[in-house]
Amino acid sequence: MDGERAFLLDFDHTLFDTDRFFWVDVRAAFARFAIDAKVWEESYARVWPTGYSLEKHLDDLARAGQVEGSDVAAMERVLRESFADLRAYLFTDVEPFLKQVQAEKIPCFLLSFGDATWQTYKVNGARMADVFQEVFYTHREQGKVDVVEAFVGRFARLTVVDNDPRELDLIKARRPEVETFWITRVPGEAQDSSDPEIRERFREARNYASLPTRFPHHRCQTLDEVPL
Repeated sequence: MDGERAFLLDFDHTLFDTDRFFWVDVRAAFARFAIDAKVWEESYARVWPTGYSLEKHLDDLARAGQVEGSDVAAMERVLRESFADLRAYLFTDVEPFLKQVQAEKIPCFLLSFGDATWQTYKVNGARMADVFQEVFYTHREQGKVDVVEAFVGRFARLTVVDNDPRELDLIKARRPEVETFWITRVPGEAQDSSDPEIRERFREARNYASLPTRFPHHRCQTLDEVPL
C-alpha cells in the first residue's frame, strides 16, 4: 500500500472555471468568425461525448461546410495567442487547497474526462501539471471509475471530488468505501436564473448541479469544505 490517504480531483468545473473560459471568453474571441450559435452548439454536442477538443470541434464544423480551412487556422492562432496563460480561470480556493495538501504530504491526482491533448492544454495553461503526482485523462464518458478502482488497493482512504454526480454514483456503486464530494460552483441565485447572460455564464455547471443521484455524496461549493 502506498499510503493512508489520497485525493483524486476532477478538473473542469471543479478546479477550472470552464464555462467562463469556453462559453464566455473563447466564444467572444471567436465572434468575428460569425459562426451561427445554433450550428456551433450542435457541433459541440456531437463532439463532446468522444472527449471534447477544439480541434475535433473545428474539424466537425469544417466537414459541415460551416468554417473555411483558413478560419480554422486563425481560430487556433487566437487560442494560442489570447489564451496561453489560463491561471485566471482557476477557482480562487484551488491553489490554497493544493498548497495545504502538499504541506500535509497527501498525494493528489488529477482525474479528468476529455481529449488528452485538449485537457493537457488547459492543465498546462493553468500551470497545474506539476502539482499532481499523476494526471489521468479518460476520453470515455463516465469512465473515471476504472481509474479509481486501480487506486483502491494503493491507499487506505480515497477522496474523490467531482462536479458530475453520475461519475460519483458509478464510483460509489462499485466502491462504496470511497469518499465522494459533489462540488457545485454555481451560486444559489444563478441556478434558476432566467437572465440569459447568467445562464450562459454557468451554462454547463448549472446542468451538472441539477442532476439526480443514486447515492448520497457530500455536497460542497468550495474546496474549503473538503477536509484533509
